[in-house]
Amino acid sequence: MYKLKTVVFEQISIVIPVYCIVFISQLIAKNTPPKDLIPGMAISFLIVSFSILTKNLISKPNLPGFAWSTLFAAVLTLPISPVKDLVVSNVGKIDFMVTVTPLLAFAGISIGDKLPQLKKLSWKIAIIAIVVMCSTYFGSALIAQMVLKFTNNI
Repeated sequence: MYKLKTVVFEQISIVIPVYCIVFISQLIAKNTPPKDLIPGMAISFLIVSFSILTKNLISKPNLPGFAWSTLFAAVLTLPISPVKDLVVSNVGKIDFMVTVTPLLAFAGISIGDKLPQLKKLSWKIAIIAIVVMCSTYFGSALIAQMVLKFTNNI
């Protein structure tokens, strides 16, 4: 139990600086008043914290933390959820694109110590990455095209 508590607190302590960066980014980029950001950030932080705890408590299915977060957020925002309006109205004030930039930078920094492992993957991984990104882009464009034609928007 002590080890579980230590692991959970360690993982949550990594999340706290990320939330600070996101909060400051929101203030600077969007000039959102802090009183509008704090409730949404608190709800989001609670979802992430609960996801970290769940990920460490439940071994089957072995889902990563972001999957638990996505699941909990989806359940909380279901039309039948009594807290749907509270969650959507408060978390909706957090701009997604402003949030993504520091998170991607943080993720890039976190893989910095894994460069020797990345070098072992060789140049073939770059080709695979390009194929995956292009496939995702063209697949999304195809789906968008079909939906727009189906709804008579083009």
